[in-house]
Amino acid sequence: MNYIAQASTATPPFLEQLSGTFKKMFSDIISSLPNICIGLAILVIGYVIAIIIRKVVVKTLNGIKFNDLLDRAGFGAVFTKIGVKGGANELVGKLIFWIIMLFIIKNAADKVGIEDISQIIDKLIAFFPKVFIATIIMLVGFMVADLIRNAVFVALDNLGLGYAKALAGIIFGFVFVIVLTVALSQLGIETELLKDSVKIILLSLGLGLAICLGLGLKGMASQIVSGVYARDIYKVGTTIEHEGEEAKVAGVGPVTTKLMRSDGGFIMIPNDQLINKPVKGVSAE
Repeated sequence: MNYIAQASTATPPFLEQLSGTFKKMFSDIISSLPNICIGLAILVIGYVIAIIIRKVVVKTLNGIKFNDLLDRAGFGAVFTKIGVKGGANELVGKLIFWIIMLFIIKNAADKVGIEDISQIIDKLIAFFPKVFIATIIMLVGFMVADLIRNAVFVALDNLGLGYAKALAGIIFGFVFVIVLTVALSQLGIETELLKDSVKIILLSLGLGLAICLGLGLKGMASQIVSGVYARDIYKVGTTIEHEGEEAKVAGVGPVTTKLMRSDGGFIMIPNDQLINKPVKGVSAE
């Protein structure tokens, strides 16, 4: 009978283990409460300090007109085009805010004893120099690509080419891809696939352009080249003789030249007629 009574009052082993687990958990929580409270206090106070520092930095940059300085250096338009609201001042302020917050979160995690978060933040902090260099490369590269695009557009537009904007945009895209490749390599990201893709695209475009110019666009290419020379020789207003009739040059386009007749009508002639044939005329005053 005593044996039966003892068996009925004994606690099952799994309940003892479960009870011990919960006791240990609550004990750990209670013993960690001071550190948890300190960690939360570090987060709250650090957050407030980071906001104050960000506002001070932005206000200081506004005071010295940092955005205007970047505009004069040619960097200001870059931030606007990539969609940064508030310009470089706000961007710098946000960067400083998050850098401070990372250190604060790391200290709070160390205080609470969460090593995983602390290790992740350590890796992020060690990664910052690479991110900074890649960002500088992207900003400078974007500015250079934009300058090249504008220069190409102006040059082609002055030649009277209707596709100047599209071609300038294509050149901008290729320059930006090259810059992106360099920036990603700074971050340790594999860019071989991107490089190979750019090479294939460039070779394909070059081959396609060569075939077009060599076959279907041979005549048009000749007119375009002739137009470049004709535009320098025959200024608007120049009087020339065409098929025994005097006419004035109204404009030299990519392929044809427009001649205004004395009766108000006009004649469109291929550009190569002005270069490959003898032309009589009087220069514009």
